Amino acid sequence: MVERIFLFKLNEPDSRHEVAALTQAALADLGDVEELSVGTPADPNSEKSWDLSVVLGVVNLTLLDTLLESAPVVRWYQDMSARSAVVKAWSFDRLG
Repeated sequence: MVERIFLFKLNEPDSRHEVAALTQAALADLGDVEELSVGTPADPNSEKSWDLSVVLGVVNLTLLDTLLESAPVVRWYQDMSARSAVVKAWSFDRLG
């Protein structure tokens, strides 16, 4: 399993719950996604740095690359980039 982890610092932090719901809806029905997690900060220290986390889990890196280039994900990412002051993303192999 490969996980793609996105972190967003939104231009309008008060919109985090609305943006989280929009993200969940935009990514929920993607065929190759085995796992989807959308979250908001759980503690004050996290809230200082980030407003939204998104984790996509797929079977392998090849599928992840294809997914990241798909039209729905490109549209979502462009929208999120426009809404965000900072965007970070990394991919990890999940152990176990």
